[in-house]
Amino acid sequence: EEGVLITPLPEPKKPAYLAELVGDAVAKGARVVNEGGGTLAGALMTPAVVFPVSREMRLWHEEQFGPVIPVGVYRDEAEVVEYVRSSPFGQQAALFTQSTDAAAPLIDALSTSVGRINLNTQCGRSPDELPFSGRRSSALGTMSVSEALRVFSTETVVAGKAAQE
Repeated sequence: EEGVLITPLPEPKKPAYLAELVGDAVAKGARVVNEGGGTLAGALMTPAVVFPVSREMRLWHEEQFGPVIPVGVYRDEAEVVEYVRSSPFGQQAALFTQSTDAAAPLIDALSTSVGRINLNTQCGRSPDELPFSGRRSSALGTMSVSEALRVFSTETVVAGKAAQE
């Protein structure tokens, strides 16, 4: 629809599930740091930035696929790599840095665990020309829009004899 900037959550139980995750984190010491974050209006949810998220919280362990951004705190890069490698999920990671020297070892370590590494930008959907890629329970393999269309299509060859003039 023209001019629409937000869409409702696609699954009927998703708003309640996301509210549970945010509530669990808040009950265990995190807070929603953006004003109005996590507010529900039917199937709409205002994005919630939740900080600090720790191992005791469901947000640390569950891949929610919703407008909830859990922010964890790590002591060092080795702890980040250990978390990503031990997680069953592997869709995307985002690194924010001004140093390519600092980013390079993390990119190397993450490249076998996640399907997309975002450098100085948030996780998000790519333009349709770029393939979608994931690892582990998040997704398996790489798929582009054209590959997806092929998977859900039945190819048929229509042959004919050239007309004689």
